[in-house]
Amino acid sequence: MYNFINDTTVDYALQIQKLLIQRDRISSPGDRIAMLKQAINLADTHNDVEWGFDLRLELIRDEKETSRCDESLPAFTWILDANDRNPELFDEGDFLWEYKWMLGSVRRNSSISMEQIESIAEDFKIRLSRNGYSLRPYYTTRAHMAFFLGNLDEAAKYIELRNREVRDGMANCQACELDDDVELEMRLGNFDKALAVGSNMLTKKLTCTHMPFSCYCTCVKYFQKAGDMERAHEYFQKAEADLAELSDTSQIIEIGIMIRFLTGHDRERAWAFFEQHAHWNVNSEDYLDFVFSINVLPLLNGEETRVLNVSPSLEWHREDSTYDTKEIYNYYYKKAEDLAEKFDRRNGSAYFSQQFAEAV
Repeated sequence: MYNFINDTTVDYALQIQKLLIQRDRISSPGDRIAMLKQAINLADTHNDVEWGFDLRLELIRDEKETSRCDESLPAFTWILDANDRNPELFDEGDFLWEYKWMLGSVRRNSSISMEQIESIAEDFKIRLSRNGYSLRPYYTTRAHMAFFLGNLDEAAKYIELRNREVRDGMANCQACELDDDVELEMRLGNFDKALAVGSNMLTKKLTCTHMPFSCYCTCVKYFQKAGDMERAHEYFQKAEADLAELSDTSQIIEIGIMIRFLTGHDRERAWAFFEQHAHWNVNSEDYLDFVFSINVLPLLNGEETRVLNVSPSLEWHREDSTYDTKEIYNYYYKKAEDLAEKFDRRNGSAYFSQQFAEAV
């Protein structure tokens, strides 16, 4: 492949534009991100803050379509610093949408302290207000944090506060908000209410990139947990139909839920799902890694030898494709156990250890 960075006869801005044209011809998020990093390096080399700002936003948007957050957090830190150093150059409204994503990412990173998370959340709140936006997205992020910590009373409180705020251009779409409403009622065991509350989204009158697919998987999870296998199967079928239309790897939690359902319903199909999707979890965010790991443990728990056609990117990949399933089980068991301990230590609770214990 021709490397434009080595072409010193071409102006760097033109080199960046050519890299972006190349990026737009690529479907793989990883390759797109690699191309953007070349462009960012060019911008930084020439101290072009404006190009550096725009390119990092593009990088964050591309990595959002993966299960990873390796590049986005440092990129967004750079964006905040550039904005605060050069307020005359930028409009904060240009990156507040991505700020919501970053709040989710810091929550999912077990190495970031609760004090840091709280500070970032309050900074987001301040920037929303001073740019004339309602606090609706702030309360949404607070509800997500409450779900994350297993605090349903807090989640209900923040959803109520969210609903009191004006819906504006920074608020999540209606489909995504309905997903939160459904999750709350499902986790409370109010299944019929959950389906009624989310009706417009579950019937696709309101949709978003991953909605209603993600919500279908939430329904599968809680119906299966309650032993309502008929409705769990109904929503699994809906999720499976939608999965065929998705092209990114960010939905690894949902894949884990589907594997867990199939483990008790059609074990061979569960293995097929695992073979096809396990590599989506490679280098994923800590929380995604934890949830995927606990969801695949029931499938892997057994003493057998299997031939698996899996991606060589997996750490446990073998050239001969023959695996002792107990060894794979131990790999995910250890990973989930370690992450549960890290999250609980960070969060000051035992919620993740409880989830881990339920899984094993």
